[in-house]
Amino acid sequence: MDRQELQKVKLAIHDLINREQYGEALPIINEVLEKYPDDDATLNFMGYIHLMGDQPAFAYQYFRRALQESPSNKALWTSLGRAYHELDMFEDAIKCFLKSAELDPNYALAYSNSAASFVQMSEWKNAEDVCNIALDADPNDHNAQLNLAHAYLAQGEWDKGWKQWGKSLGNKFRKEWHYKDESRWEGQHNKNIIIYGEQGLGDEIFYASCIPDAIDVSNKVYIDCDPKLERLFQRSFPKAEVHGTRRDENINWIDNIQIDHRCAIGGLPEFFRHDSKDFPRHPYLIADEERKIMWKTLFDSYGKKVIGITTHGGNKRTNEKGRELTQEDLEPLLKNKDIVLVSLDYKNKHIDGIKYFKSATQSDDYDDTAALISELDAVIGVNTTALHCAAALGVKTTCLVPKYHQWRYAQPSMPWYRSMTLKYQDNKSWREVIESVNI
Repeated sequence: MDRQELQKVKLAIHDLINREQYGEALPIINEVLEKYPDDDATLNFMGYIHLMGDQPAFAYQYFRRALQESPSNKALWTSLGRAYHELDMFEDAIKCFLKSAELDPNYALAYSNSAASFVQMSEWKNAEDVCNIALDADPNDHNAQLNLAHAYLAQGEWDKGWKQWGKSLGNKFRKEWHYKDESRWEGQHNKNIIIYGEQGLGDEIFYASCIPDAIDVSNKVYIDCDPKLERLFQRSFPKAEVHGTRRDENINWIDNIQIDHRCAIGGLPEFFRHDSKDFPRHPYLIADEERKIMWKTLFDSYGKKVIGITTHGGNKRTNEKGRELTQEDLEPLLKNKDIVLVSLDYKNKHIDGIKYFKSATQSDDYDDTAALISELDAVIGVNTTALHCAAALGVKTTCLVPKYHQWRYAQPSMPWYRSMTLKYQDNKSWREVIESVNI
């Protein structure tokens, strides 16, 4: 393979990577590196494949090696920054992104990537500033638009935030459903609309506070939600027709109905939450009465306050490490003899001194979880679906907000729920934060 052939091979590798055919690209990359181990572009290809394979530590090594060969390559500095970002080394990531911008002040990707790291660090004004620089360089930079939405929403600039948020619909984190030949809903009144879930269970509950507003201005509202939420949403929104089919590829109930418009549930606030005073903050979920009686009978038998607890949540991309409580963190609650702690965690984990009812918390029907939560005296823990459900039911809820947090926890108080109090970790230990909570 001479140098002329090498260029053709690298173009072929680039094409395979663009089509996400990483398995086909890897043997070709290996063959190139055996002949040209110092080729910066091929090292970058290898790093990118590891990055996409959720192996940022390996990606980091390949990107660093590529930069040794080409230290003035702006794209390589951005690649290294992305590896740092995925390793949760956000300050180092920003240094790399700004190095890219130093090499090319008009390189939009450098700014939009640094915005993503600022968002992860909850530095909202910095995120806003670099997003605007990115959009000056490239008005169509979708990552900058999404990160700008986070920055605006975190700072309570609702109108601007929701408009930017709407531009993210259809990306890999916000799937857009199409049913018939209907168009996206733009807030028109007296229409038949279908509202569909497009993120996680907690997001559906969070944004569901806007469903009554949509019902008030529409002729007919259909809801396509997660199957776990079907019964809970049917009871809570009786004026809508609810189906738990959002995860089904083929659905039959739409065949004989007229749909004028579709709307992602995360798109509803754009039409109803323009200002802080637009948040009604009252409970909007209704738990099943018969199941509530069962839990009330059990909890009353304890003769003490019964407190729900969440000890972990999220995933690698949503600060899983920052949203975990240990037995030591919970010691102030565990040693309190006047309360009973009940787990609301949905994953298998055990801490001595906490009661577990997995038939409810790991049920395929969230009605089971909601009924349990509704009969608790209070709920405390890191942010998860259960905390949003508790607040939406009107249960006294204390959300322990990690140092690095999402935009929805950036305000001094949670505008979505009257019953939720935010307790910020800042630079304290979780044990110190929990000691300050009044149960």
